Formats: sequence, structure tokens, C-alpha cells
Amino acid sequence: MTGAADGFHVETPRLILREFRPEDVTPLLRIGRDRRVAQMMSTLPVRWTRAQATEWIARSRFRGEPGFRLAIEQRGLGLIGVAGLGGAPAMLAYFLDPAVWGRGYATEAMRAFVSAAFARFRGLDVLAADHFADNPGSGRVLEKLGFERLGRGAGRSLARLEPAPNIHYRLIRAKFEARHEIP
Repeated sequence: MTGAADGFHVETPRLILREFRPEDVTPLLRIGRDRRVAQMMSTLPVRWTRAQATEWIARSRFRGEPGFRLAIEQRGLGLIGVAGLGGAPAMLAYFLDPAVWGRGYATEAMRAFVSAAFARFRGLDVLAADHFADNPGSGRVLEKLGFERLGRGAGRSLARLEPAPNIHYRLIRAKFEARHEIP
């Protein structure tokens, strides 16, 4: 991870989590417009326009505190997803291109992202996350990181017609630190 003046940048053996670049708009649109992705996120419309995606990227910039998103880049192949941290309490969010599902990228990216977030934000002691009940893969990723299931609720997505069941989680810093190294 780089210093505050350099933004928020995380690298793993296969991935780079970095600020968005202008050339990310096209692959971001392709991934975000995929119904399998959009309906699992609360704020992605299936008919996402280039102007909306460009504005979304502009609002994603790291400004020194939670409330940002990073591009997830597969080394040498370009954008494959997004990692985000925002809200109060701090909420973890992510999505990946369906073409790379099932290869461990989500776990690798989120483990590094959470580790970097805890290292950067010393006052951050708890992270929240949720996923729609029809997306059990996201639940497995969260549980691998040490998130504990809190209960069920109903969530909204711009890509769904009605609210859908979702599952709420939290991660306590000390539990994560006991399982993973913090830089």
C-alpha cells in the first residue's frame, strides 16, 4: 500500500487495486451492465450510461477517508472489478466480471483491501457488509475474511423490481488481525 499522498493503492501477486483511469469506463460499463452483476449491487442500473459511469468514477476518488472505490485490475489484463469502502458504519462492497468468477480473485482482492483499510484507518474497528441471499458466493468470500453473519433483511437494487432477501455481516478488526497480517 502507498502513502496518503499517493492515494490508496494495493497490490497482490495477481491483482492491482488502484484509482480509476479514463480507459476503465468501457470495461466498467461492460461488467456493470451485466445483469448477473447489477442485480447483486444496490446502485448499478442495468441500463448504465457512459455519462453515469464517468460520474460514478469521479465520485469514487480516494480523498483520505472511507467513501471511495478502487479499480481491481488483473495484472496485464486490465479491469476485472471494483472494491469499495464507504458509509457509516464503514461498508465493504465489491463486484467482479463474471468471466473471472470462481478463480479466487474476490477473496484475494478483498483480503488485501480490508488489510490495507485497517492499516490506513487506525480508528476503523468494524466493517459491515451484506449480500443478496441469491449470491452465496459473496457470503463465502466474506466468511473467509472472518466476517460474522448477523442476520437477514431485505435489500434494494436498481436492477431488481422488488426488494430481495439479503444477509448482513460485520468484521471486527481484532478478529481480522488474528487471522491475517496487517501491513
